[in-house]
Amino acid sequence: MKAIAKLPATARERGRIAPAKLAHVVLKTAPERVAALSQWYKAVLEGEAMFETEGLAFITYDAEHHRVAILGIPGTKAHVDGLAGMHHVAFTYANLGDLVRTYQRLKEAAIAPQFCINHGPTTSLYYFDPDKNQIELQVDNVAEAQFREYFDNGEFTANPIGITFDPEILAARYDRGEPEEALLRRPSGVPPDLSEFPRN
Repeated sequence: MKAIAKLPATARERGRIAPAKLAHVVLKTAPERVAALSQWYKAVLEGEAMFETEGLAFITYDAEHHRVAILGIPGTKAHVDGLAGMHHVAFTYANLGDLVRTYQRLKEAAIAPQFCINHGPTTSLYYFDPDKNQIELQVDNVAEAQFREYFDNGEFTANPIGITFDPEILAARYDRGEPEEALLRRPSGVPPDLSEFPRN
């Protein structure tokens, strides 16, 4: 696969019309699992139900009417590892402090990440919901205005996967007052093999 040296121009820069935002994700599950999934997303995302019945839930955490919808469809089978399909959905936090506090809050609620990695452009925690959909909670390591410059500096081309880290160590360093810039900088090391990523 050929690496792209620079980010492509945005659709607007190319004179095209594209979506203004990604609005929501809809998950399919068995009707009897809607409540468990709804509870999980409300806990993880600090969300509230805009609409909730036994077979349908709309969860939001901002002014959008829903960011995650859960649809109970009779006959839906349980998750099977290794099938093609969506790998994960990611939610970005405003800063590292928000991500660390979310990690600590979820840990107290017995919700733990399955995989933690500094990709370079992001620092990311990967979780599984009760149906084993994979959810990434992340923070940008690079300001949006500097993404093109970052992808041109060679670090990501040399290691497009990233370096794994222990979230407890990251949280402890943050709580000791280490600068965010230092904590977000990707350390040197050997990237994990793709087989180490949790299967979903």
